[in-house]
Amino acid sequence: MWIQMKLARAQLGIFILVALLQRTPVVKYVLQFERALSAPVAKIVKMTTWVATSMGLFHATAGATTYQINPASPADATVGEEFSLVFDITGTPSAASSWRVTGDIPPGLSIPGLVGNNINTENSVAIVGTPTTAGTYNVIAQAWNGLNQTRQTTTATTITIVVAEPPLPDPPTILRKPSSTRVPMGGRGQFFFESSGVVDSVQWFKDDVALAGETGQTLIIQDASPTVEGVYSVQVSNAAGSAKSEGGSLTIDDTAAADLVNLATRGLVGAGGDIMIGGLTVLGGSTKTVLVRGLGPQLTADGVPGALADPELKVFQTLFDEVPIRSQLLVTNDDWEDGSNADELATALMAQNKPLEAGSKDAALLLTLNEGVYTFQLSGVGGTEGVGLIELFVVAESSR
Repeated sequence: MWIQMKLARAQLGIFILVALLQRTPVVKYVLQFERALSAPVAKIVKMTTWVATSMGLFHATAGATTYQINPASPADATVGEEFSLVFDITGTPSAASSWRVTGDIPPGLSIPGLVGNNINTENSVAIVGTPTTAGTYNVIAQAWNGLNQTRQTTTATTITIVVAEPPLPDPPTILRKPSSTRVPMGGRGQFFFESSGVVDSVQWFKDDVALAGETGQTLIIQDASPTVEGVYSVQVSNAAGSAKSEGGSLTIDDTAAADLVNLATRGLVGAGGDIMIGGLTVLGGSTKTVLVRGLGPQLTADGVPGALADPELKVFQTLFDEVPIRSQLLVTNDDWEDGSNADELATALMAQNKPLEAGSKDAALLLTLNEGVYTFQLSGVGGTEGVGLIELFVVAESSR
């Protein structure tokens, strides 16, 4: 009996010491000890082993085992590209019963199943979506133990959203070089070209020397004189490269003459293939300068109902020297004041007694055309429809 009491006291001391070390309620083990006092020594030893084992299990499920939430390192995403980041647990003896996710969730991303900051799931947690805003965002994920609802561990992940550089386009190419032209003394010359691909910049050259400030869609030569005679070429460029055309010559020739057929057409301008198309022909070896208007708002001001709100004018030249025959887009205009030669255009409109209101959405162009066949297309911006008018006037040299 004396030996049994000694063993009991020793077991009690062990129980209390282990309980304190494990931060486990002592009452539970005291009650177990009281029941053990009346048991044989073998039963006491067996019970002591079971209690110690159960305490170790509690300690393991409380989160003392080594484990972690993955990932715990920065994750990179790209604006406009799909993104997924998955949190899971490794090295833990029990699955999470829930998660808590806090911090800054990047715009465009979300966490399926998240209610407030919590997700009741034993599965992994994912941040998915397509980021919309560049920046650095800190996300904190916490996993909670499935047995005793204690926090197992916490991981902080930094998500950096970057703006991806767009892929480089193919270098542009020249499809049609500027055509040679003959202009009378004091006359007006204009060069056009055609290119393909993305064009970020244009530079015109005379005799292979860059012309300062000449970076527009067309090159206009004012008040032609022997000093402007030469060979004119154009170079188009983008981030991937550039292409330079062969040259077209400009020659002063007072004997050259040209004739054309005037144009004036009004009607309903539809969408798609139902836009308004007019044509004219320039005959002879010289150039002819014409003023073209594509009207909509001006018709409304003149009392025409249902006119186009915002007309757009495009000019094409028919190319008979190519097989199959095709059309080259020479120039476009939406609002007449937006052209590179808006001041010259305004002067020509006044000289023809055909001025347009400042701020008007009407379209207009002042063009110098070589011998050839041309078409003028009038459409509504954005596919809009309404009544429109294409009209063309020959501009005399003395009126400019």
